[in-house]
Amino acid sequence: MPRSEIDAKYRALVDEVEATMSDPGGAAVLARNLQDLPELLAGLDRKTPEIGPIEVLVDRGGRLVGQNAAAEQRLGLMLGDRLQDIAMSPQAAQRFLVNRDKGAVPLLVADPAGGRILLFGQQPADADSPMLLTEVQRGIDAAIRARLADAAGLAASERQLLKGLMQGQSVQGIARELGRTEGTVRQQLKSIMAKMGVNSQQQLISSAYALTLMYRQTGSVPAETSPRLQGATLHNGRHGVVARHDFGLPDGVPVLFFHGALFGITAVPGMIAAAQTLGLRLIAPERPGYGHTVLGDHQDPVALAVQQAVDLLDTLCLSKVVVLAHDIGTRFAARLALDAPDRVAAVIAAPATPPMQTWSQTADMPTRHRVNAWASQHLPGLMDKIVALGLSQIARAGVEEIPRLVFDGCDFDQAILRQDGAAAVLQEAFELAWAQRGAGFRADMRLTNENWQDEADRINVPFLCLHGEESRTVSRNAVEDLARTLPKGRFRLVEAAGHSLPVSHTALILRAALAAANAAGLERDEFGFRDHS
Repeated sequence: MPRSEIDAKYRALVDEVEATMSDPGGAAVLARNLQDLPELLAGLDRKTPEIGPIEVLVDRGGRLVGQNAAAEQRLGLMLGDRLQDIAMSPQAAQRFLVNRDKGAVPLLVADPAGGRILLFGQQPADADSPMLLTEVQRGIDAAIRARLADAAGLAASERQLLKGLMQGQSVQGIARELGRTEGTVRQQLKSIMAKMGVNSQQQLISSAYALTLMYRQTGSVPAETSPRLQGATLHNGRHGVVARHDFGLPDGVPVLFFHGALFGITAVPGMIAAAQTLGLRLIAPERPGYGHTVLGDHQDPVALAVQQAVDLLDTLCLSKVVVLAHDIGTRFAARLALDAPDRVAAVIAAPATPPMQTWSQTADMPTRHRVNAWASQHLPGLMDKIVALGLSQIARAGVEEIPRLVFDGCDFDQAILRQDGAAAVLQEAFELAWAQRGAGFRADMRLTNENWQDEADRINVPFLCLHGEESRTVSRNAVEDLARTLPKGRFRLVEAAGHSLPVSHTALILRAALAAANAAGLERDEFGFRDHS
């Protein structure tokens, strides 16, 4: 289904929810009306199998003696049928039969679904053995395409366009698939050609294929780029396997980092360098349902994450740490501070995600955010479908979809996340979520809309709540209320920041962690200036 069609159906679903969410009986009304969107909802659970290229075996007379699933599905031939019967012309079939003994030979056949399929075969050493013909697929290896894009300095949106071109798609088809105007796609095509130093689309494609041939001739086709998540250390602890990322100084001030749903872990621009400069040691476990850390059916992600965090601190012989949290990580940090206050020197929630106490908290949110909040509270099954739809769109169209899908109606945050430095953040965040097909992300969407205010007034550790002045996804009043409820809570408004402040204000957040550590006496006296008298 083209992205534009998915978007249209998704908007219809959003409109349906919006029209009923102010009605006390809205959930029942919506449930009855969901029958109008069966294709969208059913389609989310269907996965299109990857059947690969066509492969067929033909005897000397051109009769089919073997075929794989792709050939059976797409060509519609039975064993014993003649391959030349679907050749594009009798002359092509005759040339195939005559030339097959002379070595490698191509054959163009008709695709029953429309179009043409190019097959390539080579006669085995034994002339009486069947010949294997394999479909010549459009496109080049993803790893080679990535190397080419890196060499030319292509932006994420340009890489998507290059992929479509290599697969033989037209500009119109690419525009439909990616949900862009043809004019935008043509402008991006011009940018790609300029960066690669070519004057036409034909030169662009021939250069890419020439690069593929050179890689293959040297026998050095690059492997797929290893995902960032493989850099994690796997800890087999008392509560299952937990993936952990460590950065900063190995002997620095200890900071336990609960990542959020949107901003990754180590890819935030300047995060690693700032941690090293400030003398921090960040320990960042992948939360349950993200990356390598499994969230089992019916497990409580908050309780499990807290148990795993305490186990990690015990293993690392860390008695007390500052806890840093991005967005929904606030909930996890708060529970750790409640259950193990002796292990937490302070909490820095940046940005803070407060409890969802009343529907009025959503009043200033964009429509999609209000829809998500309502659906999460009233129809959690539907909310899972909405989240699954968004993740599948990102998987298909690329991480540049995240600002549009997640921050629709939030121009400030979209602008921050469309900056060049944010691309790696979006990629890492998606890799973390998609590794378990959104299990942790979907759980986070439910947690975001739960009321845990009763826990807040029992948390007796310093708790700093940061909130971006331009944020529209979280209620400032709710964050201020959380800070007032916390016995040692503090609120700080960050100017020129939105909900994306982990990306825009990385150093500020880490400075807050350092200040909290210093106040708690965790900062070591590296140069001997502390008065020990």
